[in-house]
Amino acid sequence: MPTVRPRRLRLLFALFAVASLVLAGRLAYWQTFGRAELLARATDQIRSDLVVAAHRGVIRDRNGAILATTVELRSLYALPSRIPDHARAAHDLGVLLGRDPAPIRAALDSGAEWLYVQRWLPEETATAIAALNIPGLGFLNEPKRLYPNDAIGAAVLGFVNDNGDGVNGVEGYYDAALRGTDGRLVVERDPSDRDLAVGLREAVAPRDGADLTLTIDLVAQTAAERELAAAMQKEHAASGSVLVIDPTDGSIRALASAPTYDPSAVRLADPEALRDRAIAWPYEPGSTMKAVTIAAALNEHLVKPSDAYNDVGYTIVGGRRLNNALGKAYGPTTVSQILERSLNAGAAWVGQKLGAQRLADYFERFGFGKPTGVDLAGEVSGTVRPLAEWYPVDVGTASFGQGVSVSPLQLAMAYAALANGGTLYRPYVVASRRDADGEHRTAPVTVSHVVTPDTAATIRGMLLSAVDIGIAHNAAISGFSVAGKTGTAQIASPDGNYVDDQYVSSFAGFFPAADPKYVVLVVLEKPDSRLLGTLTATDAFKGVAQDILRYARIQPDRRP
Repeated sequence: MPTVRPRRLRLLFALFAVASLVLAGRLAYWQTFGRAELLARATDQIRSDLVVAAHRGVIRDRNGAILATTVELRSLYALPSRIPDHARAAHDLGVLLGRDPAPIRAALDSGAEWLYVQRWLPEETATAIAALNIPGLGFLNEPKRLYPNDAIGAAVLGFVNDNGDGVNGVEGYYDAALRGTDGRLVVERDPSDRDLAVGLREAVAPRDGADLTLTIDLVAQTAAERELAAAMQKEHAASGSVLVIDPTDGSIRALASAPTYDPSAVRLADPEALRDRAIAWPYEPGSTMKAVTIAAALNEHLVKPSDAYNDVGYTIVGGRRLNNALGKAYGPTTVSQILERSLNAGAAWVGQKLGAQRLADYFERFGFGKPTGVDLAGEVSGTVRPLAEWYPVDVGTASFGQGVSVSPLQLAMAYAALANGGTLYRPYVVASRRDADGEHRTAPVTVSHVVTPDTAATIRGMLLSAVDIGIAHNAAISGFSVAGKTGTAQIASPDGNYVDDQYVSSFAGFFPAADPKYVVLVVLEKPDSRLLGTLTATDAFKGVAQDILRYARIQPDRRP
């Protein structure tokens, strides 16, 4: 038997001694300084920390009809490494999902550990897939925003994206209130993933999102969408908007924008359709602005409805010739007839009486050049250039709505102010919000008093004549007094000139004229009939107005 040398034994004992010291030191560390970390690691192995999702609030119209709600649907996921036959699985899933199996097969073969196959399945499809019993496939319950009326109200509602974020419209503006606050559930589990009866259990309940009731009336909204779609189809227009406003408080009863989309299938939408043109499209309003110009001059006592000038078909402002439409001359013409005949030269004559400073001041007073403050995401302000940047001719062109830009909502609110006696309100779409703290109703907000009640009454009478005996006669409704004004404006090009033979056609009106209950604005971009596009706009106005009159049971104020 070989003999172990003493030197080697001493080396071995030294190694064992060092190892023992290291182990003892490590043990001492975990029992003292590292004890908290060790306990935390152990706790993590048996503790589950789960997010308890808050329920997104429901959106209803003013009468309680559901416009947006949330449902739980099953989403299909795959663990490719556990699926025994990728080709067979892709084929079977393709049949049930109505999809080409090739991309499904490619995804399964991609090497991913986990992947979505398809989210938010109809229940019958999920049940059929579950019946296949394919290993490696599973389901997650996920919330899906549902819009029961399809595309109706898309512009005002907005949508919720795949991450659960509200985008555009009410969904975007009120996202924080609608989404609520998620809760937490912390429990301790055994190795078989069962709750420990005596283990830790901490719960923080979720705070569900607020339910919103809108000022939108589904009947008026449906009429607005229908008439806008018909006008767009007839004119092959590039875009359009219809707004219905309650002039007594600034609430929006309908807001339609085209092109439109289905917020439940927003991934299929044209990106251009996602822009709400009623609040996010600045355009030159044309002759609808003449009512604002004349109201300002009436309010400053610079003109009266019976004041006259000699119309020769044009006027010279700042060395530039500004023509009436088609250059027609009318001879002696009253201020009332400027609206009845929609005369550019007449509006410029009134604008010169006001002067650039006062005209710009009234534009600001009516809310042009700044956002209305509506509670919808994505609003633009339009453009009224600073007075220092005006050329001498601008006082003439701005008087009949060229060289300034507005949003459809801004113009609708200006007409609401003329209709209600001179008060400009902030427009709004949420009538009330209900959350855990109770119901909170929205109070109307007065922005300014733009003209006196007497001035407003006078301009209402002049706009009534524009429909009764003037250029806007196509907007007349049997048995009811209607006030309003057509608008035709050239479209500005990027170089500062105007596009040849392309126009924006519009009509802004209210009814009954003696005691206005509703303001309706229709705007069409690039109608095929060009200068005659206002006829289609007034047809759309009448279609919306007649539905509202029947639905609201407003009694006729005239003999048919």
